[in-house]
Amino acid sequence: MQYNFIYDIIENTPALLYTGNSGNICTYFHGKRNIQILDGQAGKMTPSKLDLHSLIVFYHVASEESITAAAGKLCLTQPTVTYHIRSLERNVGLKLIEVKRQKVSLTQAGKGLYKYASEIYRQMNDAEKYLENLKEASLRVGISTTFSTCLASAASAFEKSYPGVKLIIRGASSFEIAEAVQNCEVDIGIVVSADYDNPKLRSIPLSTQEQLVLVASPSSTIAQKSRLAFANLCGYPLILGPETSATRQLILNRIRVGGCHMPSPIIVEVNSAEWGIKLVENGEGVGVHHIKSVERSIADGRLKILPLSSDILVGAQGLLRDDAPEHPMARKFIELVREALDKNGEKSAIQAARS
Repeated sequence: MQYNFIYDIIENTPALLYTGNSGNICTYFHGKRNIQILDGQAGKMTPSKLDLHSLIVFYHVASEESITAAAGKLCLTQPTVTYHIRSLERNVGLKLIEVKRQKVSLTQAGKGLYKYASEIYRQMNDAEKYLENLKEASLRVGISTTFSTCLASAASAFEKSYPGVKLIIRGASSFEIAEAVQNCEVDIGIVVSADYDNPKLRSIPLSTQEQLVLVASPSSTIAQKSRLAFANLCGYPLILGPETSATRQLILNRIRVGGCHMPSPIIVEVNSAEWGIKLVENGEGVGVHHIKSVERSIADGRLKILPLSSDILVGAQGLLRDDAPEHPMARKFIELVREALDKNGEKSAIQAARS
């Protein structure tokens, strides 16, 4: 016969597991209940040496490097935290932490286990966020500032088609949106195509022919030129997104490739298409925007497209977390975005006038 000490994560108290000599009768002794499992099912009840509750306590102790701080974060007493750590060490048969002068340090085994505990804790949080989103019937979407105006029709179509789903839209630069997808702060990201160098992200191509245009106030000096190359922007004040903007990186790279080797003066960094357009209209500098975003301003004479020798074309892609469950409404929104971008690809009045 054999007795095994385990921790009941359901009742949050210690319990005792007894297995008979034949190995096919297992009795689970608990202060509130005794359960007997027969017919060879004892093997299925054999507890893991790692129980989830103690593992999470260990994660917080290791992260905070303090039993006191971990207890405060978990709303537990210090003796309870110590009990979980000692229980975990006893179950695995290894020393995991050392405590000297109230300072916690990890043993070699503790350092190895901490990597796994960190991933388990992250996965638990991701799963909780996923279930919360489903419960609240909401879809969180991050949209790059470059596409924020031209994708308003996709958001409107989604709200009309799925009135029971709360659509939460976050506008930011493309690399900020990619980070938000990775951190499960949004369910899906719509960004400018770029190398985001993140194996945790899955990309869905949406478009390869999204046209951007350089615009300036019609009264500005640069707007009087009949033909421009990117090199002509050298030294001219620019109004672009933050450093995490894929569009900004594209434009600055084009200027460098064009032969400009001096830093481009970015007089204003904006993370809003509307503010960027307004500043350019006021003659503060040159901006770059999706052609659909500036159609009205150009038609009203408040902006002028600078005549580059070649078009600026970028791709659009959707980003999903590769190792997390896909939100059931994500594909619905992606299809509406694809439809909106297809319509944007049809020759506009401005493009027709330039042809």
